[in-house]
Amino acid sequence: MIRQVRHPLVRQDIIGIFEHVLEATRGDLDAAERRLDEIDALLADIAANPVSGVRLEGRLAGWLVRHGGRRHRITIVFRPDPRQELVHIALVAFGGRDWMAAAVGRRDEADHPASRVHSPGWEGG
Repeated sequence: MIRQVRHPLVRQDIIGIFEHVLEATRGDLDAAERRLDEIDALLADIAANPVSGVRLEGRLAGWLVRHGGRRHRITIVFRPDPRQELVHIALVAFGGRDWMAAAVGRRDEADHPASRVHSPGWEGG
């Protein structure tokens, strides 16, 4: 099974999305939890097919991006490493966040010693 190595800030990304949805919906916990479920589903899809996605160019060459969830508002930037059976997750973004700029800032930290290995899903990270 493919393991996921997450940038140390990915957990904060996910918590931030949860808090944003909770605030935007005036406390609708179900709506915020649905977004977490969408993130989990997209991470599972990436683990199942880690070489599928839009290939990025320029300073993000070698990285891929996938969009998912309701109205494709969840964005995950990642880099597969099939030889190691790993997927490096750089960031999880929501809505109109400038994910390109954030991903460029994180791409060189993909092998950061503080990165954590996860199976699909965000809990426990």
